[in-house]
Formats: sequence, structure tokens, C-alpha cells
Amino acid sequence: MNGVSEVFATVIMTGVLLALLSLVLGYSYLAGFNNVYRAEYLYYRQVLLSMATNMFYVLNGGDYVVTYPRSTMALGYRLSGYVGVYVNSSTSPVLLLPCYSITAASYSTYAQPPRYLYGNSSLVVDDPRLVPSVREFYENGSARIELDTCRLYASVQATFDRLGSFYYFNLMVVVLNPVLSPGRGFAELYASSSSTYWYSNVYNLTVVVKSPALSSPVTLGPRDIYRQYTGGPVTVSLTVVNVTVVMG
Repeated sequence: MNGVSEVFATVIMTGVLLALLSLVLGYSYLAGFNNVYRAEYLYYRQVLLSMATNMFYVLNGGDYVVTYPRSTMALGYRLSGYVGVYVNSSTSPVLLLPCYSITAASYSTYAQPPRYLYGNSSLVVDDPRLVPSVREFYENGSARIELDTCRLYASVQATFDRLGSFYYFNLMVVVLNPVLSPGRGFAELYASSSSTYWYSNVYNLTVVVKSPALSSPVTLGPRDIYRQYTGGPVTVSLTVVNVTVVMG
């Protein structure tokens, strides 16, 4: 009887050990994959950050290339907003520019609290290096990273004399033009074209911006663009720079 009891005890202990081993192996397997997914997510986050930090170089005529792996994630894009410009009494925009965002999403890593990794939510910036922004957030069951340029760069000059105040608004909007080219394994950014539009004797300047971080558009007037504006005619120079983003 003692021999039989020892056999049963051995069988039970072996079963318990095998069950524990299965749990440990299963956990290690899942943890290993989670680490891979997390590492991939962090890599793509760095890719979009490097695009943002090198945008100033691209706007000045440079060409930027960054490589990235392809596993569970890939670079994509979406039409995420627009910039509309209205001058004086125009009821339709004299310029309507699309805002495309470069995105990466992971359904295999944990949710990220919404935050800006580069730049901020400002719709008007006075430094061209802050035209791009990168934010991460959670949407539709996935952790997402998004690069956009849906804002105004503004440099304003003001002169005052006995005839009144005169303002020169030098504005710039960067439009990302995404192009998918599968199989490349890298992304390339370059300024493909630019156009400058002039408007003089402007008494009513309105810019409507719908950025990807906003649920509804925001209307900007001269004082939103330049806080020291006190009224009077404005001369506007608006430069639109098209930046091609080839992804594959």
C-alpha cells in the first residue's frame, strides 16, 4: 500500500509541476511577444519623432530618409483636417488646404495616455521648428502615434506713423502629401513645391483650422495670430509648402 501511495503522490506532483511549467512557459511566451510589440511601437514612435525634428531641414531644401521594420505595424496616413483662409468679405475660402497626418497604430501594446511627444496643440507658432507635432493617444482599440503639420507659422512686422498702423503678416502652412510605395522599407521626406499668395489692404482676415487633435474647427482672427494687433489694414503673404512623404 505504501508503494501505491508513493506512486500516486509522484503522479500528482508530476502533474502539478507540469501544470506550473505550462503556465510559466505560456506567460513567458506572451511576455516575449508583448516585449516585441512594445519595442516595435517605441521604434515607430522614434521614426515619427525623427521626421518631426528634421522637418525644418526639409523645409530648407533638404531630403530626409528614415528606415523602419515591418511586422505588426506600418506607417499610414489619413485626412485629418484642413486650413481655410478667408479675406475681407469672402464667403468662401480663397485657399482651402488639406491636413494629412502620418500615423502608426498598434493593436498589440497597452493604451497610451494622450500627450504630445513633440510640439504642442497651438494652432499658431512663431518658430518653424514647431510647425510639426507628434502626439500619442488611444483610439478605436489601438495605441496610436500621429505626426501632423496642421497649424500656422506666423512672423508679423508692424509699423506705426502719423497715418496709422500697418501690419505685414508673413504666414506659412506646411501640407504633407503622403505617397505609399510598398516594399521600400523606409520613408523619405522632401519639399516638392511651394507657392506664395499675396493679399493687400486686408481689413478682415479669418483663418479656420481643423486639426486632428480638435473635435471641431477653430476660427482665428488677426489678434489670434498677432496679439499686439490693434486694427488697421494688413498685408498678408501666405506661403504653402508641399512636403512629399513617401512610405513603403
